[in-house]
Amino acid sequence: MTNTKKLTIEDVAKRAGVGIATVSRALNNHTGISAKTKAKILQVVEEMGFIPNTSAQSLKIRQTRQIALAVPDIRNAIIPDIAWSVEQAAKQHGYRVVQINTLGNAMLELETLRELEKLHVDGLVIMPLAYPKQLEPMINQAGIPVSVINYGKKMSEELNADIVGMARQEGKLVMEHLQQVGRSRIAYAGAPKQKIEERYFAYEQSLNHVDPSLVYFGEDFSFETGRQAANYFYSLKNMPDAIYAVNDMVAIGIVNRLKELGVRVPEDVAVAGIDNNLWATVTTPQITSVSIMGSEVGRLAAELLLKRIQYPNTTGYERVEFEPRLIVRESTVKMNQYAKN
Repeated sequence: MTNTKKLTIEDVAKRAGVGIATVSRALNNHTGISAKTKAKILQVVEEMGFIPNTSAQSLKIRQTRQIALAVPDIRNAIIPDIAWSVEQAAKQHGYRVVQINTLGNAMLELETLRELEKLHVDGLVIMPLAYPKQLEPMINQAGIPVSVINYGKKMSEELNADIVGMARQEGKLVMEHLQQVGRSRIAYAGAPKQKIEERYFAYEQSLNHVDPSLVYFGEDFSFETGRQAANYFYSLKNMPDAIYAVNDMVAIGIVNRLKELGVRVPEDVAVAGIDNNLWATVTTPQITSVSIMGSEVGRLAAELLLKRIQYPNTTGYERVEFEPRLIVRESTVKMNQYAKN
């Protein structure tokens, strides 16, 4: 007769001659257990054909070996770089990543924080886009560690989370460059104003006066938003001579549509974006962009989170800022001329 009794962690502990907590540490690759004991337990697990119950283990040791990553939209070309880096950092520490798309929606960002317990994760890396007022209070009240990837606005020093972001406003680098290459009628193309509003503020702050006709707010950060922005600017009696796009996907959409309309880039209109994603380098012309260090930011945000999970009594929170870098390409200036200057 086949023995149908379901094996338990207690059975493994009894066979190995150790305590249940020791088996849990071995199965979850925790410290505080010798290599010899761990090897013995894993051998018993294999011999018995024991399959760990992840949910039951998490209740016993209060850890799931999972973290969550909440991003605005995986379709945005910079997000896969960030997600990949978070996942690789997590794997190196024996963790898996549960990914959540908030769509840059304020309610979904808050819902992610509100539902953390149901996600069964040990920590959260979140990249806000909407920045609702309740975001910071809810992070402070979260029952697990939180790490923030911050590209949107200045966050409180009182926030109970590690924060990784930019040392300077990346939009300012775009505007400085466009002005330095002699463009004066500069337009802005972005998503709704309240989304990554600091990028629009950089546009306002760089000009003595903002011409409302040179500002286009689309629905999102997509290629299609860029095409719609190009149609709008083309319809003006006096077109802009440069366009600052909120991100590279919008910039690529603008360039794509302007070319269809017979507008030369950069001769008639210079176009620059932010993110420095891969697609900015495979378009014609290649897109001038600001690198926001997505891979590096994602990796460090995950490392800080995992460190705080491992050492929960650590005091103080990290505030790390990377330096954005302007990458000049063909969409804003003829490179042979730029090299001579």
